[in-house]
Amino acid sequence: MTAPAPAPQHSAPPKWMAPWLALLPPLYVISPLALLALPYLRMLPKSALYVLGFYALSQQLPALFTPEPLLASVLAALRTLLVFGLIGVGVALGESRRLWPLVLGIGAVLLTALSYSALSGVDFLISRLAHPYMTPITLGLAGAFGLWLALFLPGKLLWRVPLGLGALVVLLLSGSRGPLAAALLGSVAGLLVTRGRRTAVAVVLGAGLLLAGFYVGDRLGFSAVSRLGNADTTGRDIVWSDTLSIIRAYPAGGVGSYRLGQYLAPPGNSCTLFPDAQGAAQACPAWIEKLGSPWLIAHNVALQQLAETGPLGLLGLFTLLTAGLVATWQNPKRSALAWAILTGLLVATINDNTLLVPSPFFAELFWVLLGMQLVSLRELNLAGGIAGAGLALALSLPIWGGSLSGTEQLGGSISFLNAPTQVKSAKDYMVDVQFSVPPGDYRVSLNTCITSCRTIQTLKFMGNGKAGPVLTLHGDVFDKPKQRLELKLLTGKSSTNLRPLGVKAWSLEVIGDQP
Repeated sequence: MTAPAPAPQHSAPPKWMAPWLALLPPLYVISPLALLALPYLRMLPKSALYVLGFYALSQQLPALFTPEPLLASVLAALRTLLVFGLIGVGVALGESRRLWPLVLGIGAVLLTALSYSALSGVDFLISRLAHPYMTPITLGLAGAFGLWLALFLPGKLLWRVPLGLGALVVLLLSGSRGPLAAALLGSVAGLLVTRGRRTAVAVVLGAGLLLAGFYVGDRLGFSAVSRLGNADTTGRDIVWSDTLSIIRAYPAGGVGSYRLGQYLAPPGNSCTLFPDAQGAAQACPAWIEKLGSPWLIAHNVALQQLAETGPLGLLGLFTLLTAGLVATWQNPKRSALAWAILTGLLVATINDNTLLVPSPFFAELFWVLLGMQLVSLRELNLAGGIAGAGLALALSLPIWGGSLSGTEQLGGSISFLNAPTQVKSAKDYMVDVQFSVPPGDYRVSLNTCITSCRTIQTLKFMGNGKAGPVLTLHGDVFDKPKQRLELKLLTGKSSTNLRPLGVKAWSLEVIGDQP
């Protein structure tokens, strides 16, 4: 049996880390300061350093096979350095109890969301919780973190109770199902390793309060709470399908780190900033427009990594994640907070991506926690490999659905279709279509394809067994001489099954203005 790696001696972490942790949730632009912690990687055991080395190579080598090799190489290096810096922060901190400054930062986010929504007059019967610069999903994850800190971070009830209650309220009013699942499963994971009876009672009580809040909010008609019981993936199946088309187009090295967004964005897509409490959003400044939409993601960790860095990059990521989980198991202290955060955020990657850095604080904290655990890594054996394979399988759920993709005969028929095959301008291409389909809820999406496919617009409609309404789909197409257009008929509720009910395709020629 291999002897455990000696634990690094921690007299005290650098003084800048405590204020950095406190400011990170409300002021997440400071995350690159983690690069100051890169020297602490030398304190890791050799087994962990080998894993980090393989991860770095797995991100760099695929960049050579991307459409923009030099840019992809630079961006992959920047992302890897930031991940390593955050892991270094975790190594320097050493113990999860030193994450106490997060209570201040998470508390500030929760208070800002609640006060901003109240002062903005948000109607929770029709709207979700609002924040000046965070999305409802981010607020849901802030609520999950608040819950985990209240349950598993040592401290007095004087701050744990209000933090936990505030986190539950924000978690419910955010209306975010992924963070809710992460909060529940992460709390269960933390409960399994904790030895405190009071903590167990707190977890059960918190779960009861959460369920009671869901019941009351749903009965009162709060839309944010009601949507928590909806299993619809809210259009993620369309994003997953588009991402799979990109993976098929660039199978060796992907499209490069941070470059997936420009392949997912519809042609002529205009960037907008965060919407305010009333839903209005301002256009992005020119310098943000030039970034290539890196904020558009695949909403799944496996799809994102495969699309950006190919199979080798995906293997490198899951090797690192597996090493972190094995080290968490091998850690003699078995931190309940670490188990809760790592498990919860990994669960959230099934329909989102909570590991991409930089992020609104949550991915940074994941890698910090992982760094704390890697100090305890001894070796990766067969059991670890099996665990890693299971992890990869569980987090690749949309790829299973993608394996079902294919074309079938339309369910019913197209009663009317006006789809030009030749246009002078790529701007505002328009299609009129009418379906005769069995009764039920449906969606139709208009897509344009050259190397890969992008969704231009999606509309919902009701089928009644005979000729339905005439639907008009429109949007910009590629400013290229030739491309393929597709109409996809989909079920009304999106799920992990990516198979369309039917596809109608045709060629489009953009001829431009003739002299």
